[in-house]
Amino acid sequence: MALTTRRGGRRKSGRRAPDEVRGLILDTARRLFATQGYHATPTRQIAVEAGVGESVIFRNFGSKAELFETTVLTPFTEFVDDWAATWDASSTSATDAAQVAESFVKGFYNLADEHRELLRTIIAAGVNGADPGLADAASRVSEKLANNLGLVRRVLLEHSAARHFRDVDAPVTVAFSVGAVLSMVLLDDWLFSPAQRRPGRARQIKEASRMLLYGVAGRDTSG
Repeated sequence: MALTTRRGGRRKSGRRAPDEVRGLILDTARRLFATQGYHATPTRQIAVEAGVGESVIFRNFGSKAELFETTVLTPFTEFVDDWAATWDASSTSATDAAQVAESFVKGFYNLADEHRELLRTIIAAGVNGADPGLADAASRVSEKLANNLGLVRRVLLEHSAARHFRDVDAPVTVAFSVGAVLSMVLLDDWLFSPAQRRPGRARQIKEASRMLLYGVAGRDTSG
């Protein structure tokens, strides 16, 4: 006989898989943290809206700060991993360099824009240190994201070598590109005057992609 809720609706029987539960918690936490802010979002609310017990959150993530850390890290690390796999060394001779550059800039820009409030919270936590748990999470996020960008540096060097681009400083090039995207998303009020028409997303992505591509491809390849 099917199980029913108190309101008479059907309730799915059986236990949910651990990955499904973890995904529900992350999706719910990400939405609430982005709309309400970290400090205004209690773990009890996350649990209720995710349909799990509050203890399940702590069993999976350890603490609220560690849950927040994972909500920030996961989309960015997954994007970088997928992007690097798409443009690995086996594809260098058959790809358009402009497409490689734009796919990274566009993907990273869209992610940063979608999660801008989470990024602002984690950056502020690392600066002011008022919440020790969140400050520690911010430190781990910055370290893990920087390490993850090593995949981008590897792809850049492989494609540069295949096209005979000389003297490419991969760490600085990747840092500059990521920093430019984050600045356009998070510091847009500083970069564009309210009196001027703000460039649209597509225009910003196009120009940032060109800067990345021609800053590398425009080097002297002789000698």
